[in-house]
Amino acid sequence: MGLVQRADAQVLFGSVSGTVTDQSGAGVPKAHVTLINRATSVQKEADADESGHYTITDVPPGNYDLKVTASGFKPLTQTNLSVSVNTVTNADVKLQVGAVSEQVTVEASTVTLQTEKTDLHTELTEKAILEMPLNQYRNYQTLINLVPGATPGVFQNAIADTPERALSTNINGTNRNNNNTRVDGATDVFVWLPHHTVYVPPAETIQEVNISTNNFDPEQGMTGGAAVTVITKSGTNLFHATLFEYHADQALRARQFFETPASSPRKGKSILNDLGGTYGGPIKKDKLFFFGSYDGTFERDNRQVSTGPLAGIQTVPTAPLRAGDFSAITTKIYDPATGGGNPSARTQFIASSNSSSPNFNAACTSASGCPNMIPTARLSSVSTQILGLVPLPNLPGDTANFFSSATQRLTRHNFDGKVDWNRTGKHNIFAKYSAMRSVFHGVPNLGKAIGDCACDGGLGDFHSLVQLVTVGHTLTLSPTLVVDGNVGFTRMSEYGQTPDFGTNIGLSVLGIPGTNNPNDLRDSGMPFFAISGYANIGNPEGWNPAFRNDWSFTSNHNVRWSHGKHQVSAGTDIVHHHLNHWQPELGAGPRGEFDFGGGPTALAGSAAPDRFNALAEFELGLFGELNSGAGSNIGAGRSEQFIKATAREWQFGWFVGDRYRITNKLTVNLGLRYEYYPLMTRNGAFTFDRYDFTTNQVLLGGIGGNSDNLGVTTSKKLFAPRIGLAYQINTNTVVRAGFGITVDPLPLARPLRGFYPLTVGSNFTGINSFSPYASLSSGIPVICCSNINISSGSITLPGAALERSTGTGLLKRGYIESWNLVVERKLPANFLVSVGYVGTQTVHQFADRNVNASLPGTGQLGQPLNCAVPNYATGTCTTLKFGRTAETDLWQGYLSANYHALQASINRQFSHGLMVKGAYTYSKAIDFTDDDGWASLAWNDPSVFRRNRARAGFDTPHIFQLAYIYELPVGKGKQWASGESVVAKILSDWQVSGIFSAIHGQPFSLTASASSLNAVGQRQTPDQVGPVKKLGGIGTGQPFYDPTAFSAVIRPGTGPNPYGDVGRNTLFGPGSVNMDFSLFRTFNLTERLNLQFRTDAANFFNSPHFNNPTGSRSSGNFLIITSAKNDERQFRFGLRLAF
Repeated sequence: MGLVQRADAQVLFGSVSGTVTDQSGAGVPKAHVTLINRATSVQKEADADESGHYTITDVPPGNYDLKVTASGFKPLTQTNLSVSVNTVTNADVKLQVGAVSEQVTVEASTVTLQTEKTDLHTELTEKAILEMPLNQYRNYQTLINLVPGATPGVFQNAIADTPERALSTNINGTNRNNNNTRVDGATDVFVWLPHHTVYVPPAETIQEVNISTNNFDPEQGMTGGAAVTVITKSGTNLFHATLFEYHADQALRARQFFETPASSPRKGKSILNDLGGTYGGPIKKDKLFFFGSYDGTFERDNRQVSTGPLAGIQTVPTAPLRAGDFSAITTKIYDPATGGGNPSARTQFIASSNSSSPNFNAACTSASGCPNMIPTARLSSVSTQILGLVPLPNLPGDTANFFSSATQRLTRHNFDGKVDWNRTGKHNIFAKYSAMRSVFHGVPNLGKAIGDCACDGGLGDFHSLVQLVTVGHTLTLSPTLVVDGNVGFTRMSEYGQTPDFGTNIGLSVLGIPGTNNPNDLRDSGMPFFAISGYANIGNPEGWNPAFRNDWSFTSNHNVRWSHGKHQVSAGTDIVHHHLNHWQPELGAGPRGEFDFGGGPTALAGSAAPDRFNALAEFELGLFGELNSGAGSNIGAGRSEQFIKATAREWQFGWFVGDRYRITNKLTVNLGLRYEYYPLMTRNGAFTFDRYDFTTNQVLLGGIGGNSDNLGVTTSKKLFAPRIGLAYQINTNTVVRAGFGITVDPLPLARPLRGFYPLTVGSNFTGINSFSPYASLSSGIPVICCSNINISSGSITLPGAALERSTGTGLLKRGYIESWNLVVERKLPANFLVSVGYVGTQTVHQFADRNVNASLPGTGQLGQPLNCAVPNYATGTCTTLKFGRTAETDLWQGYLSANYHALQASINRQFSHGLMVKGAYTYSKAIDFTDDDGWASLAWNDPSVFRRNRARAGFDTPHIFQLAYIYELPVGKGKQWASGESVVAKILSDWQVSGIFSAIHGQPFSLTASASSLNAVGQRQTPDQVGPVKKLGGIGTGQPFYDPTAFSAVIRPGTGPNPYGDVGRNTLFGPGSVNMDFSLFRTFNLTERLNLQFRTDAANFFNSPHFNNPTGSRSSGNFLIITSAKNDERQFRFGLRLAF
C-alpha cells in the first residue's frame, strides 16, 4: 500500500512501565530496576518513585530480562519481557521479603493490556512476517490487511513506477496519501506518488512493524491515516545467518477463472524467484554489532493486455474495414461533409463501382452504388499508413479477433546494512544504509504499431535506484532524562525509455504536424491513436518516458523526562522534499494523442455512435470531437516540457506531551503539536507560479516585480491537540477514549509539479460531440512556446493549455479529526480482545475544481473562460473571454469526508505453539472524491455540487481478517507421538499458518454517453427506470445487476435533469472470500543449524475474486463482470537455511 509517506517524529522505541509492590500491595519506594537486552546485553536502569512506580523510556524493541532489587526483599528477575516500538509494556512486579541471596525468577506474561497509551495501533512481529503467508513479492505490507480499519492493500500505478511493488491502502476513511511510513527513522515516500513507499525492506530484514491508526501520540504527526514504523534487524552477541530461496512458476499456478484450456491451451510462462541471505553478529561483544542482507527478485511473467473471458484478446480492424468497406455492418456510416454543418441532416456514405468516379471503391461491385462504403479517395493516407502497421486479425470475426501476449521482466536487487554501537552504558548509536537497484522491461502488444503494454505498466526499459540512509542515537542523561534523535535521507532516481524512443514517427514518418519535437529527442516516438472499441494504436503511455531524481531529508529530535507520575516529552520534526522531474504528462503525452469516438460519422438524434463510426472517423483522418469517450477523452492534444519541474518543500513540526498517571488505574495523555508548511518553491528562474483566473496570465514569483509567493500564503495556525484517557477497570479490562487532530501532509509537489511555463499540455475538441476538431493531415496546432519571455513576470496562458493552480490568499491545508472509544479485555488462554467505535472527519480536503466546466447544453461555447457572450443559436462567440477551452483547475482545500466504524480485534502472541491475529471492521466512508493529489470531481456545476458527496470509492462496509500460526502438537517432544519412533521423527516440527479473509465489495459509479449532455467537465449518468435487482451473473451475457433498471439519457442537455438521476458510487461490486495457507517443516541439522522447507499457497481454495461490473451504460457489457483479479491459486516452494 503502499502505506506511505513522510518523515515524522514517529517513535522508534518502546517503553517499560510498572509498579513495584510488596506482598500486601504497598508500593516499594526506590526499588532499582534494570532492563537487560537478551541479545546484546545492553542495559537500561531506573529507580521507582515513592509510590513504587517506574518508567524506562527509549527502549529498542526486543526481548529483555527485568531485574528488580530493593533493600529487605528478594531480588526478582522477570524473563522474556517483550518490548515493541510505540508501545508501553506494563511490567508490574511483586517482591517477597527475604535475603539478597534468595533469587526469584518468573516468566513475563505474553498478554499485556494497553493501560497507559490511548492510540490505536497494531504490531507485526518478526515471527508473523517470516512465517505467515505473504504475497508473491514477500512484502510485509501484505499484513497491514490485519489492521482494523484498513482496506485490502493493492498494487497501484505501473510496475515501472514502483519496482518495489509497494501496496496502497486507505485507513479509517482517509485518502491513500494520508499514510506515513518510516524505516528506522528515515522517511519512506515516493514524493510524486505519495501513496507509495519508495523502499520496501525485505521480509528477512525486518524485526518489527508498528502501525498507529487513530488518536496518535503527540510524537506522531504529519499523518492522517496510518503512521507505520518499520524497525529492521540488528546484530547480536551471537552470529546469525540465513540463506533462502523461494520459487513459483506457471506449473504451480491455477488457471484464471476466465482462462480455459480451449482459450489458452498452455499457460503462459511465469517464473518468480526470490533468493538471498542475511548475516549479523558482534564486531565487539556487548559493544558493536552489524547486520547485512541481500535479497534478489527475478520475475519473468507472460502477460496479456486484457483479462477476463477475452484475456489477451483485442479487436483490430479486418481487411475490408481498413479499405473503408462497412457494407457488411448494420451500423450506418454517415458522411460528415454532408448536411450543411447540421449533424442531424447528414447522409449515408455510398461508394461507386465506377473507377472514374470520385466515389470509387474497388470493393464496390454494384452499378447502383454500395451503401456504407467510404470512397477510397476519402480515406486518409495517414490513417492508411497507420493501419498498415497494425497486425491483421489472427482470430475469426470482426470483434475480439486478435490475440497477443508477451513476457515482462523485472530484475531487482536489495541491499541492507546496519551497525549498532553501544558507545557507553548511556549512549547508543546506530547507522543504516539500504539500496534497491532494478531494471524492468515491458513489451508492446501490437509490434510496430506499439499498442498497450502486455505488462503491469511501463513500455520499454526502466532503470531505478533507491537509497535510504539513517543515523540515530539515544543518550541517557539521567535515570529520568533521555534524549534521542535521528537524521534520514531517502533518494529515488529513475529513467525510462519507450521502445519507439529515438525516431519521430509522428512527425517524420507519418507526417502529422504538431507531433513530437524535432529539437528534443525525449519527445520522440509514435503518437497515440485511440479508436473507441478497438485496440489502442501507437504509444498510449502519456507519462512515459520519465526522468526522475527525488529525495527527502528528515531530522527528528526528542527529549523525555520522567517526573513522579508524569512522563513528559517534547521534540521537533524537520522534513524536506526535493523533486526533480522531466516527465511531460499533462493529458496527452509528448508524442501527441488523437481520440476518435465516432460522432462525426454518426447522425445526431439517431443511434449513439459505436466502434464502427469511430473507425470510419479515423479512416477519414478526422479527430477530436467533444466528449469522444475514447483514450484520455481529450479530443486531441500533446504535452511538452520546457523547464525541468522542480519543487522544494519544507515541513516543520513541534510537539509537547504529558502522560500523567493519576492513579494506578487512570492515566491521562495530553499533547499538542504545532505544524507549519511553508509554500513550496521552484529551483530556477522563478520561485513559484500561479494562474490569475481573472486575467488569463501566469504569474511568476520573484521576477518582474512580483513577490516570491505571488500572494499565496499558508496557515500558521495548524495546532493539533491530542487528549486520551485510559482507565483500568480490573486486572483484565481497560477502557480507553481519545481525540486528536492531525494535519494532511501531502507534498504540494504532487498537485503542482509542473504546469505552464514548465510544461504545457494541450487539448483540442470540436464544438460538440458530432463535430471533429481537425484532420490528421493538419495535425495538432502548435500552441506555443519556442521562446518564452518570462522577464516581465507575467505570461499569457494559451487557450488549449491544461492548467492547475492555487488561488490567491490562504491555501487551506486539510486536517483530520480522529476519535475512539475502546474496551480491551484479557481472555483465558492468553487471548486479548478489543471492541470499539472509531471515527474520523477530514476538514478542508484538497481537491480540484474545474472552473472552466460548462453547463448542460452549452458545450464549448459555455466554458466561462472561453466565451464572454456566446450565441448558442448560431454556435458562435459574439465576444471572446480568453478563448480557453482546456481544463482549468483551481486547487484548494475545501472538501470534507467522514468515517464511522465498529472495529474489533483478537490477538494471541505466540505461546504454546499458537499465534492468532484477527480484525473485523464494520464501517461507512463518505467523501466528495477519493484522492487529494490529482482529485477531480464528477460534477463541477454549482447547482448539483452536492451530488459528488457519496460513499467513497474505497468504502468497504465489512472486512474480516484472521491470521494464525500453529505448531502441530505431533512428534518428538509434543503432545502426541512424542517418543523416538519413526512416526515421531516424521511428524516432528511441522507448522501451518494462514490468513482467512471475507470482504464486502466496493462501490462503483454508473456513467452514460455525454453526447446529449453537451457539457464540458461534467459527468453523465443514466436514469434509473426500474428497481435495481442483483442477478449475480458472471461473464459474458450474465449481468451482475439487471441492466434494464437503467436507461441512457437522450433528452437534450437543456431539458430537465440533464445529468441523469443516478448518483456517484450507488452500486456495490462483488465481495470476496480468500484463504492463504502455508505448510512448513524445520529440520534441526545441528544444535544451531536448521533447514526449513515450506509450501505457500496464495488463494488456497482458488476462489475467484471478480472486479466490479462495467459501469458504462454505453458499453455492450453494461453491468456485466468481464474480468477477475489476477490472484488465482499460486503455490510457492521455499528453502531457508539458518543458524
